[in-house]
Amino acid sequence: MPFVLPLFLLLSPNVSVRSLLPEMVDYDLAARRPSPYFVEAQASSYDRASKVPGGPNWFANGDNGQYIRTEQVGDHKEHVMAALKGPGAVVRIWSANPSGTFRFYFDGETEPRLKVRAADLLTGKYEPLTDPFAYTASQGTDLYFPFPYEKSLKITVDDSDNDAASHLYYHVGYRTYDPGTPVQTFTQDDLSSNGDVMRRVGQELTGGVPLPADASVDSARATLQPGRTFLRSVGAMGGGEVVDFQVRIPFPLVESVRALSWTDPHQPHNVLRNLLLSISFDGQRCVLCPLGDFFGSAPGLNVYRTFVESVSADGTLDCRLVMPFARKAEFRIVNTGAATVPVQMRISSIRKPFDENTYYLHAQWTGEHARTRPMRDMNFVTVQGEGVFVGDNLTVSNPVPGWWGEGDEKVYVDGESFPSTFGTGTEDYFGYAWSSNQPFMRPYHAQPRCDGPGNMGHSSVMRWQLFDRMPFRSSFRFDLEMWHWADVVATYVHTAYWYARPGTTPPAPIARDLLAPMLIEPPKPVAGAIEGESLKVLGSTGGKVQIQGGFGELSGEKQLWWTDPAVGSKLVLLVPVPKAGKYEVVGNFCHAHDYGIHRILVNGKSARTIDFYSADLGWKKTSLGVFNLPRGAVKIEVDCLGSNRAAAPARMFGLDYLLLNRK
Repeated sequence: MPFVLPLFLLLSPNVSVRSLLPEMVDYDLAARRPSPYFVEAQASSYDRASKVPGGPNWFANGDNGQYIRTEQVGDHKEHVMAALKGPGAVVRIWSANPSGTFRFYFDGETEPRLKVRAADLLTGKYEPLTDPFAYTASQGTDLYFPFPYEKSLKITVDDSDNDAASHLYYHVGYRTYDPGTPVQTFTQDDLSSNGDVMRRVGQELTGGVPLPADASVDSARATLQPGRTFLRSVGAMGGGEVVDFQVRIPFPLVESVRALSWTDPHQPHNVLRNLLLSISFDGQRCVLCPLGDFFGSAPGLNVYRTFVESVSADGTLDCRLVMPFARKAEFRIVNTGAATVPVQMRISSIRKPFDENTYYLHAQWTGEHARTRPMRDMNFVTVQGEGVFVGDNLTVSNPVPGWWGEGDEKVYVDGESFPSTFGTGTEDYFGYAWSSNQPFMRPYHAQPRCDGPGNMGHSSVMRWQLFDRMPFRSSFRFDLEMWHWADVVATYVHTAYWYARPGTTPPAPIARDLLAPMLIEPPKPVAGAIEGESLKVLGSTGGKVQIQGGFGELSGEKQLWWTDPAVGSKLVLLVPVPKAGKYEVVGNFCHAHDYGIHRILVNGKSARTIDFYSADLGWKKTSLGVFNLPRGAVKIEVDCLGSNRAAAPARMFGLDYLLLNRK
């Protein structure tokens, strides 16, 4: 019997670059069953030792250089990142360390239709795939652009750049359409013939999409006393859709916020956590979150702008996720705190039919305050029923400077026993890299807050999966590993956003014990430390002497750093001695894979020869011995002797601080 295409496929236009580009700025598509239908998944460099959920290697962390296979092609090797079966389309590519050359082989071809240096493609240097389609975000490189294929797509990276790609971190996000979906495979001409669409999409990604001209606006103010509720509703016979939802709180609520204690109810971080937002559609509660977290601002008022949500310095919180309803949408803000809060709510809506293909917006806030050991999977959301996952945000309250986000995302669609999306690290999922604490804002992702030093304090990250949304027919589960470098007590709270048919899983209750943000005091310098960065450099015969910062583990957050000295080079430092006497001289020195072997002399006397090589970055206190030191100052000399055979050849030296312990 011949295969007959379903009617909806016969009536659908071909999927093509031109048809997919407008999806990047269409809020409405996520709120409806995809047509043609597809599932979203990800090829990545996750550690292949993670084979059995909950098994002994489930949290393995060797998440680079993992490929499907490596092929010999003529005089070079190509590592296969993705081997995808069509009909489908790649929609997102990310890397922390792009290197080598990418090749895209479409529909079984033996010659690549697209061949480009990885770094050029992912950082916006390959015309016309420039910003905002490709860019660098806080050390991560991102490309959002459609590469459709009718039958198949193989993506490889070669061994150029001294095969740096053997350590590549990568994601390839792709969608697979139902069999028989007509797809027009990507060609190079698509990059030149779609310039008009690309310009419009680029402008709307960065500048926003205008509200519909026929939108009705409901705006109201309330002075919300403790325990009271502010309720607004909009309705439309035959169906409607909220196209913009705004809340404004005129911070500061008192004259001097700085004079308030951390726990004062007027502090913005307490106000935005103690105002609880509940949204119902046609009598079904679908959204339940602290107000600030729903708008991606936690803790406190963190100014940022993405394509979906934004927070302004004047206290305006804005959400552009569309919210369909059949009869009525109700918005409640409940003041569970002790401060009286003036609130303005503004709801823009249009009339729009609500049918069997239409979904309600859902959002929930969950989390935990607990020890980071043993490692485990945190569940962001589990949904039974039909819908589309569209993004999340995460706020971490971290009491130490160490990195809190080695954890991989794991997504199970429609009852999968193994995740079809398996990530390589939390910051990688959110589109940046290398545990960077640099804030950034991009259309689909942002890091509005990272207190520091290092990754200490409160960090807030978000990602909107509109173009790479994740449809599901029967169930959806999103987990993220709690994988912290340190064994500490930390708080991880997260908001998940999805669309779903009426009657599916409602949002989880709010855990009231998680509402109050942790007070995290910045680290203090080590008592009595003579900071390395404060020492006078009398001279050096090679290399470069500088001050290095950015590590919360350091006393004073900085160290004296000597880079690339030649063997035989000498560094001479002057150390103050407030009073003559016998002292044990102790140093806190950096050890890492690119540090050298150095002999250290104190006041002209040989102290110790130390190999500062270590596979892992860290600082160790080491006694240099006991010396009789004169009052005033003494010299400490560092002689470069070479490096460990296992070390990178930079022969670095790093001094955090010295201690003079009186004997």
